[in-house]
Order: sequence, then C-alpha cells, then structure tokens
Amino acid sequence: MTNEGSRAKVSMMTKMFQRKNLDEIIAVSENSEHKLKRTLSAFDLVIFGVGAMIGAGIFVLTGSAAAGSEGHLAAGPALTLSFVLTGLVCAFCALAYAEFAAMVPVSGSAYTYTFSTLGQMAAWIIGWALVLEYAVGNMAVAVGWTGHVQELLTHFMGIHMPDAWVGNTIDIAFDTSKINPHLLIQSLPLNFLGHPFFLLVYQAFNIPAFLITAGVTALLYVGVQESARTAAVMVFLKTAVVLLFIAVGGMFLLGQQSHMAWHATALYQNWFAHGWHTFAPNGMAGIVTGASTIFFAYIGFDAVSTAAEETKNPQKDIPIGILGSLAICTLLYIFVSAIITGIVPLGVINKEAAVADTMRYMGFGWASLMVNIGAISGLTSVLLVLQMGGIRIFYAIARDNLLPAFLAKVHPTYRTPHVATVVVGLFVALFAAMLPITLLAEMCNIGTLGAFIVVCIGVMVLRYTDADRPRTFKCPGGIILPLIGIAGCIYIATGLPLVTWTLFWAWFALGMIIYLCYGLPNSIKAEAMAALKKQPGANESKTKKIQAPELV
Repeated sequence: MTNEGSRAKVSMMTKMFQRKNLDEIIAVSENSEHKLKRTLSAFDLVIFGVGAMIGAGIFVLTGSAAAGSEGHLAAGPALTLSFVLTGLVCAFCALAYAEFAAMVPVSGSAYTYTFSTLGQMAAWIIGWALVLEYAVGNMAVAVGWTGHVQELLTHFMGIHMPDAWVGNTIDIAFDTSKINPHLLIQSLPLNFLGHPFFLLVYQAFNIPAFLITAGVTALLYVGVQESARTAAVMVFLKTAVVLLFIAVGGMFLLGQQSHMAWHATALYQNWFAHGWHTFAPNGMAGIVTGASTIFFAYIGFDAVSTAAEETKNPQKDIPIGILGSLAICTLLYIFVSAIITGIVPLGVINKEAAVADTMRYMGFGWASLMVNIGAISGLTSVLLVLQMGGIRIFYAIARDNLLPAFLAKVHPTYRTPHVATVVVGLFVALFAAMLPITLLAEMCNIGTLGAFIVVCIGVMVLRYTDADRPRTFKCPGGIILPLIGIAGCIYIATGLPLVTWTLFWAWFALGMIIYLCYGLPNSIKAEAMAALKKQPGANESKTKKIQAPELV
C-alpha cells in the first residue's frame, strides 16, 4: 500500500472516531446562515411534550397491552405497574436528556450529544436510529389517525370510505385468513426462521394518512411558533377528554353512580378477587411485556430536546419541558389504565379502542363521540411534534455534511429548515400510505431505546471528559441514575419480538452503507475545504495568481 493510501485510511479512521467540541457545536448553531428563530417558552415545550405522548399509546395500545394479543402476554390490571416501570426508566433517561439539552442547546437531540462524546460514527448510528424513531413512529401514528377518522365517519356520520382509500399497499400476514381477495394483487410466500408468512401487495393507498401528513408538513414549513399554537389547541382538547374519562371512571369506581350495575367493589372484583394472580395474570413476564408494548406511549418527550435551538431560554426551559411533560403523562396513563382494568373484565376489554369502549361499558354511549374526537386531536398533535423532531434530526446531520448539505438550508423568511421539512414530509406521507401500522409501531420502539441508552452513556462520558463545563441543570446522583436508565432500557428491550430485532439490524446495515459511501467521504472533504479557507497566505497567493493577468 502506498504512503498516500495509508494516510487516507488513517484519515478516515480518525474521522470516524473524531468528537466535535461542544463550543464548536454551539458556534455553528449561532452562525447566521443556519441560525433558527428562538420563539418557544417552557410552556410551549411542555405542550410539545404532552402533545407528542398522549396519542396512539393511550387511545390504542392500552387495551391490547392489558388483555394481551398474538405473541404478547397480557399484563392485566398490573398494566399500571407496566406504566410505572416504563415511566421510571424514561425519567432516568429524561434527566440525562435534560442535562445534555441545557448544556448544548442546539438541534439534533441525541445525535448531537453523541457527536460530542463518542464521535462521528457513533453519532451517525444514533442519528439513524432517531430517524427510525421519529419517521417510522410518525407513519404509525398517521395510519392510526386514519382508523379513528374512519370510525368517526362510519358510526356518527354514516359515511363509509372504500377499503382501497384507507388500506395499505404492502402488508405482512402470518396466515391466509388476513388476505383480502378483493384488493390483493399478489401474495408472495416467505419463511423466517422456520415460520411461514406472506408478503402481500394490495391495490390500496391510505389517502387520509397521506393528506394529514402533508398538512402537518405544510404547517411546519411556515414556522415552529405557528405549529406550537396549533399543538396547544389540540393538546388541551385531548387532555380534557382524558380528564373527563378519569373523572367519570373514578366516580363509577367509588360507587357515586349507585344506580349502575357495577359499584365500588368493581375494582376489588377485577383486581384482587384471587390475589396476585388476578392482578398480574402472567406475573413479571406480563408486566415487562406490557411495558415493551406501551413504551410507544412515551415516545415523544425526547422530541422536546430537538427544539432547543428554537427555545428562548433553553438552559432553564428545556429541563422543565422534558420533565414536566413526562410527569403529567405518566400520571394520566396510570389513572386511565387503572380505570379500564378496574371496570371492564379482562376478557372483554376492547383491544383496539379500550378508552371509548369503557365509556360504553359504563353506560355512557354519548361519550364515545367525544373520546373519538379527542383521539383524533391527540394523534394530530403527535404527528406535528414527531414530524418536527425528525426534521430537526435530518437538519442537524446535514449540517455536519453526513447527508447532502441542501437539507440544512434555512428559509430566508420563516427561518425554518424548509428543504428538510419537505423531504421528510414526503417520505413519511408516502410510506404511511403504504405500510401497516403493526409493522411500523414495532420498529419504532427499538430505535428509541437505543437513543435513550446512548444519551445516558454520553452524559457519563462528559462528566469526566468535560467536567469543568458549566451545567445549569445536572442529573442528580452522579452516574448512578444514567446507569439505571441504561439497565432499564435493556430490560424493556428484552420484551420486543425477534422479527423487530431482525428488521432493526437491516435498517442499521442500510445506514452504515450510506455513511461509508457518502457521509464519511463528504465530511472529510468538507473539513479539508474549511481548513483551506483558514490559510490566508495560501488564499492570497492563489488570488494574486488569478488576478495577475488582469493587472498586467
């Protein structure tokens, strides 16, 4: 190998593990070419966090986690403990996020934090995982949004949309009973680790999912402040519906509705009739499985950190936004799950719409309309916040030349990353219209758990490599709480199915190909050009040589 080839190889290896100085990261964010508009307050951030979390998790997944589903053990009334477990793990990770975001108030979330602690390649890996979290998670929410709109139109307006307008183009089935012969174009039999399944192609396209994603993209193109105002209205609406459910269900359990068939003993009969076995029918295994299922309900509080560069006082407001939204949602989740499992027997819980069905079970059929509207509002705000988070991740990666630089362009009027907004919006809209919600939801959790683990590691690394840096917010307990957060994430990840891990590694392989073929070479080239510009003597000499003929 030639000396030049050896130097190039060493340069690439060095660049892969090169860390970015925190001061350099902050300086780049303040550059006028890339600077975003600071308009968000602590209240806006709490709204964003609550808006991201209250949605598919509480309105859709609660029933299936409590009653169990194919391949997943039932948590039973112990689902409340599943929410406590997941909430505690997320709280430890949230403290690490808050310390990082207050110390490095820029876009990029875990991607930026990893770049400053573990180097470029690790940053790319976690950035790629965050794309999985935000983009794929948003696709799943968009498909769920279609389901609730379809239910609203069908049951309350008598309008039925054709299956071809609300179905997905590509699906996976493990038995032939799920195949719709009216829409099916092709069925391809496959085999995975000895288990047969079918790859299906339908003559369908989820039009509502495409349209709502396109609408959210247009709103984010105009400005983050306008998005915050819209999110606030939707968050208040869906939170009011959740609080109404808790109030009505609480009175029902306490026996204040004495004329009903059930009374205060309902909680005892459903939870403790046969001791621990009634409360947790599958023991700790069911609780952990429930935690891995409803983990999707917590995805979003970390999106608050992606807005750090657009926050008025990020050192103070980011920790409030992250921890405040997480605390509010955890309490709401525990109350809702306790009421559902305390009132409705485990065998008859509605796995697709547990909240609305519980209202009907109590005799409040009129409330199902309000719950449905609240669910649609909730899912819309989740779409808004997760879309914003995914765009900011793309923007941060492109600013480091690991993705094409045009993705980092900022609109001259709106001061938003408009190119990244359009690219991410079209990507999410198209695949939300083609892929099934089950596949999308399962892929989202694993990317989020990976991001949480790396953030906890990064906080511990910076405690030693940059111990003197001022920290306006500091995760208490030294490195103990981040270590607990890492262990908790790993523990919850054990409840994910094998197929999810397989798809995740396929996604990881695709990301590494993009990084090695485009990101790494272009980041080295950009660094070389920047170094050349810093040599005034060389630039002046070249300029004189070019201008000399004109002077003569």
